[in-house]
Amino acid sequence: MKKLLASVALSVSLVCAPAAFAGAPTSVAVINLAKIMSEIPQSAQVKKKLESEFAGRQAEMKKLNDQYVALVEKLKKNGSYMKEQEQISTQRKAQELQSQLQIKGQALMEDQRRRVAEEETKLMEKVGTAIEKIAKQRGYDVVLRGEMATVYFSDSIDISKDVIQLVSKSN
Repeated sequence: MKKLLASVALSVSLVCAPAAFAGAPTSVAVINLAKIMSEIPQSAQVKKKLESEFAGRQAEMKKLNDQYVALVEKLKKNGSYMKEQEQISTQRKAQELQSQLQIKGQALMEDQRRRVAEEETKLMEKVGTAIEKIAKQRGYDVVLRGEMATVYFSDSIDISKDVIQLVSKSN
């Protein structure tokens, strides 16, 4: 609690300090970045784009997984009735599939994370540009993220809706 109060006090002093020195009031706006990112239409477009980009590899992973599960089930169900050579061969195939699943699954996850980060960076640049444009147009000295250590702020200084509208228009 003390850390929260200290961070709020620090934030307020940082926001108000320039006004004290300049003799002019500081104009502050607040944004909710999570809300902006979830409501701009580009987020849904990026999600669809990435889903289609990785659909083939995900289908391949599902196919490999289905093959692996089928072999494991075959071993459970018929393992005691199989000839030793057939059982060993089936176990090796299952192990190979499991290894492929692990390697390809890890590569897929890494590629997805990388692409999501790339697309989020592009969106954040658009959002940042929109925030800066609105702040300059309206004469705001400071724009704070409302979800970051802000105890209270009035809806009148929240420019999130305006940012969403501006970014949405830049489709």
